Amino acid sequence: MDILERPYRSVLYIPASNGRAIEKARTLPVDAIILDLEDAVAPDQKAAAREALVAVLEARA
Repeated sequence: MDILERPYRSVLYIPASNGRAIEKARTLPVDAIILDLEDAVAPDQKAAAREALVAVLEARA
């Protein structure tokens, strides 16, 4: 079975706590967007980042 897959050329990592960057990323011609909930998010912003990520995913569903 031959399966042709195009490899990812551009992957954008964004802190999930940065709503402005998430909205901007939607307009960029990237192959993948990875929303970071770990190192890029300050400890006191982790809960808000998780909520923002849920909101983004629900809006796209």
